[in-house]
Amino acid sequence: MDEVEQNLKLPEMFRPLLWGLRWDALDVWRDERAIILAAVTNGRLEHLRWIIGAYGKNEIGQVLSQCLITELHAGARNLARILFGVTDFKHAR
Repeated sequence: MDEVEQNLKLPEMFRPLLWGLRWDALDVWRDERAIILAAVTNGRLEHLRWIIGAYGKNEIGQVLSQCLITELHAGARNLARILFGVTDFKHAR
């Protein structure tokens, strides 16, 4: 990870999506899964653009493919399939 990536800050526009988490403690890399899920399930186009720029489509697709199918509503699952190439989600045992 280069210096630019290390200093990447989460934009203020994510605050309403991540209201249940301590904003000051959020880390773009450590909390990648929560940020991606929030953007895909409840975000707007600008949220999607930001996560694509920060993480890349392949990484986002990998993160989403590790989610339980119940973590994303039907529209978010379709978005994940179309935009990020996710072919399947995990199912509870």
